[in-house]
Amino acid sequence: MHCRIFPYQTGDGPSNMALDEALLDAASEDAGFAALRTYGWTTPTLSLGYFQEIATAESDPRWRGVPIVRRPTGGGAIWHHHEVTYALVLPASHPLGQRRVVLYHEVHETIAAVLRSLGVAAKTRGRTTPSSNERRPFLCFADQDPEDIIAQGTKIVGSAQRRRSNAILQHGSMLLKRSPRSPELSGAVDQTDLSAEPQFWSQLLVDKLPGALGLVGAAGVLPEAIQERRDALVQSVYRTNSWNRKR
Repeated sequence: MHCRIFPYQTGDGPSNMALDEALLDAASEDAGFAALRTYGWTTPTLSLGYFQEIATAESDPRWRGVPIVRRPTGGGAIWHHHEVTYALVLPASHPLGQRRVVLYHEVHETIAAVLRSLGVAAKTRGRTTPSSNERRPFLCFADQDPEDIIAQGTKIVGSAQRRRSNAILQHGSMLLKRSPRSPELSGAVDQTDLSAEPQFWSQLLVDKLPGALGLVGAAGVLPEAIQERRDALVQSVYRTNSWNRKR
């Protein structure tokens, strides 16, 4: 299966989330459509997991006044500052689309291998034994999932999914370096002397991920229909209080 590779670009929170959903819509409508894109954020933004309550963010002084957008995917909140984000869409008929954990595992193993090739001691976390009374942390990068990528005990890559009956979206964040707003979270570049430019990491991801997933990558231009769908979702969903403050 061919996978369209769309160029790295930056956008605000609503535009980024709307485009990811527009790509999912395209895969839902076309069983032969697969796509990968990497992107950044024009303004540092807090993205909430679909099920998170906005009151939790507003109760913490460090998140007051920052741009906030709700993702179409679950999981914990992410402070998108010094990082690179990827989005992958596949039809559910793809072998890796059958089971949620398999796609997480294959994508994260590939990213971990890229990191190791650059001298970062990266690996997937593996199973842990959480306390039955332990509440999940608000921030994704403070949480512990078996498929997380960690380096020196610190989580540096996390992902989330939105699944439909006929298509799947997986997007995730690679933390590159500390942000002053979340200094407790370190990234891959904090542990090395590698470049902190998101485009450097973006190119590594688009070079390695398609082949590792059994896809044939091909550079593409974002179709006008997907752009129009993105623009419609920005206005009807991702810029609205009814979406971003729905919980």
